[in-house]
Amino acid sequence: MTAGTRFSGKRRLALAGFGATALAAAGAAFARAAADGPASVPVAVPSKGASREPPARVVVLDWPLTEVVLSLGVVPVGVSRPAWYAKLDGVPALPPSVVDTGLLYQPNFEVLAELKPELIVITPWHAPLRGLLERIAPTLTVQLFGPGIDVYPAVQAATRKLADTLGRGAAADALFARADAGLVDARARLAGFRATRRPLYLLRPIDDRHIAVFGRNSLFGGVLDALGIDNAWQDAADPQGMTEADLGALAKHADAQVVTIGVPPGVAAQLARSPLWGALPFVRQNRVQHIGPLPALGGVVASMRCAASLANALEGVTT
Repeated sequence: MTAGTRFSGKRRLALAGFGATALAAAGAAFARAAADGPASVPVAVPSKGASREPPARVVVLDWPLTEVVLSLGVVPVGVSRPAWYAKLDGVPALPPSVVDTGLLYQPNFEVLAELKPELIVITPWHAPLRGLLERIAPTLTVQLFGPGIDVYPAVQAATRKLADTLGRGAAADALFARADAGLVDARARLAGFRATRRPLYLLRPIDDRHIAVFGRNSLFGGVLDALGIDNAWQDAADPQGMTEADLGALAKHADAQVVTIGVPPGVAAQLARSPLWGALPFVRQNRVQHIGPLPALGGVVASMRCAASLANALEGVTT
């Protein structure tokens, strides 16, 4: 396998709830709904004198956007497959009272209507369903990634957009203030590492030959930039900011430092036995640090956790 952009539907679905299989499901759901006709979708009838207060009953049909909404202090009344949100990361936590609205791209319209949402939050990949969703409640599209988009600033813009819509401007201000303070603290703790002028690979090993590497346009690539650390991966990445590559592609920067993210025990054991991994300069020279699992796509909270984890891992690395 050669280094470069690879679009793995399975990986992308597992990490962030997107990918080719999910898009296919969206198309299938839209086709079925269209075939059934408009009457198959319940229609919300607003009451006279409906309040113009910010929406309080919110449904979110995306897991990274669920994190964003929760980070603003709003608990959705419904989310696509809450158990999967918890399994993929689950920070901030979802209360058990949140209703399961169905699959990401195949929501249960009856359940949605029964929830009487005042707002439904979707991604651009829900576009085939938007007309049907709008029969139930006003629907807001929020984008975190895409071709030509850097995820880190896109997450910040999305957070502000949702805060404005939900009347949570003060909560957003506080969240960004905490994020800024966390970056200041992390930058100070990483001064010694920055002095080494080593670029950094952020990796999620897949097996004993292949890795997922975070590119410059990823959420964590943006965190590296904010910390004043050069990303060792300068090649292409997919719209989410990740690339699958073979281990040999990492030899390009022999002086690099490596931080691995959330390596399962089985994969760690494979790497320990791998002659390819063991031959890489940063492995032979003990320049590999490890941090716990983090969501490849998330919100400001995920970026804060990444910055803090990097500071914890690299604070003592000065050579």
